Amino acid sequence: MILARLSRLMAAQDARRIPAFLTAAAVAGVLQGLALALVVPVLDALLTGAHTRAILWCAAMLAATLASWAASHAAALAGFELALAVLRNVRRQIGDHLAALPLGWFTPLHTARLSVTISQGVMQLLALPAHQLLPLVRAAVVPPVLVLAIALFDIRLALAAAATFPLLALVYWWGGRLGQAADRAVHHAAEEAGQRVMEYAQAQSVLRAFGVTQRGHAALKDALTDLAHASRRQIWMVLPPLVANSWLVQLGFLGLMALTALMVLGGSAGDAPVLIALLVLVNRVLEPLGDVAAASAGIRMASGELAHVEGILAEPPLPAPSRPAALPARHDIRFEAVRFAYAPGTPVLDDLDVTLAENTTTALVGASGAGKSTVLHLLARFCDVSAGAVRIGGTDVRDLDPAALAGLIAPVFQTTHLFSGTIRDNVLMARPEADAAALAHVARLARLDEMLARLPGGWACEVGEGGHGLSGGERQRVCIARALLKDAPILLLDEPTSALDAENRQALTRLLATLRGRRTIVVVAHQFEWMSAADRVLVLEGGRLVEDGAPAALLARGGRYAALHRAAHGG
Repeated sequence: MILARLSRLMAAQDARRIPAFLTAAAVAGVLQGLALALVVPVLDALLTGAHTRAILWCAAMLAATLASWAASHAAALAGFELALAVLRNVRRQIGDHLAALPLGWFTPLHTARLSVTISQGVMQLLALPAHQLLPLVRAAVVPPVLVLAIALFDIRLALAAAATFPLLALVYWWGGRLGQAADRAVHHAAEEAGQRVMEYAQAQSVLRAFGVTQRGHAALKDALTDLAHASRRQIWMVLPPLVANSWLVQLGFLGLMALTALMVLGGSAGDAPVLIALLVLVNRVLEPLGDVAAASAGIRMASGELAHVEGILAEPPLPAPSRPAALPARHDIRFEAVRFAYAPGTPVLDDLDVTLAENTTTALVGASGAGKSTVLHLLARFCDVSAGAVRIGGTDVRDLDPAALAGLIAPVFQTTHLFSGTIRDNVLMARPEADAAALAHVARLARLDEMLARLPGGWACEVGEGGHGLSGGERQRVCIARALLKDAPILLLDEPTSALDAENRQALTRLLATLRGRRTIVVVAHQFEWMSAADRVLVLEGGRLVEDGAPAALLARGGRYAALHRAAHGG
């Protein structure tokens, strides 16, 4: 059942809201059925002239109606509280799980699916207790209560009314089977459209620069067309069960009216006033069932979205050690016969075997796709090796507590990302307890102080979502300051000056020189001033280590590094 699946994603105290909500909804349904059932004695008393009895029955019906309203209000409030709990718990579960997934999981396809699930999918789950379950519970409780009430007066009419239930259940099952396939198609089309919209928006500068805006628009147009076709097909697939459900309800009522007429004409009916009242009750038996098809469509879609959430949560995270190893006392780095592939059959690193001494600076050099950034990702344990081991101070990074490992490393990656908030907020992420003096110190080192002097608000300047309120170079300086504030023993730099001008690149090259011998630094470098400032250069090609040595020695050797140097300097 969908509620049982949902409860497994919720904290214990929030999961207890589900039976409380169902109980409140069921009580409201029973009270509503009781209030409706009292129509029979009220009409019987009125039509037979028993006014005193009619007043008493009216008072009872009024009391039941008020109680039903109160219970329905309580159930609706419980439904909204449960909906908020669902939103809170599901998003927290997804967020916590994403933080534990390997970096290789975050492909463009997975990211697009994740975006649809977190926005559209979770809101569909929220609508389940907020809007859809209450009418469904009412439809499940009120008709049986009314059938029991009818049976007290005429068992034949009660059995005839109950006979419509299996037919409506069959239509419900049929609608579910048709709708599931259509829902899946719409979800996949929405994922593809979301991916194409994101791609089209991000590629605007390239598309306009090369004058191919219309060509770039073609993939987006095709994806949106596919989504429109899938949505239309979904409508046509779910429409027949909805129409069939409505017809069955109406035909059921007409059939019960015909049965009543035959009973009267055949002389087998009881009191005419009671029979008239029962006809009113029969209509109320079938009316809630008309809402079942509409509510079930929402529940079916919520079930599909829940399956997508469960699929994300079923993705295997990076395994955490049951008994984490102690923090290493030293910070040398060892890549021990490391092999790694993001996808089977396409190795990114092949038999990388190298040791980086503590408090030395190592530059990783090579063409794009050589595996340089992957080396940093494995060291930070964004992914696990396919074979071999990565060790810090002799300890396998897989044996360290993830939080402890993160404390050893301060990264600056090529793709800079800032969070919505101020510059101060983003830098303090590295060490929230840092004081103003520490902030001022790293600002000077990262050349952030000059930027702060001209930005409105200085440290309080808002960076915008993703840091888009700043230029690429400004974002990069904030990220460098953040890494320096962390003051970790290992510093990972992936093209940290790619968005900086020449003056700031030279300043950060001097900064690297001041850190030399004080931290274990691994830098992915395309700038030769960074390579020459390193103690050691590793040249990667096709995922393999092809050269290893001091910059001057490699230059004298005349190999790959020397060739790169000649190409960069025009000779």
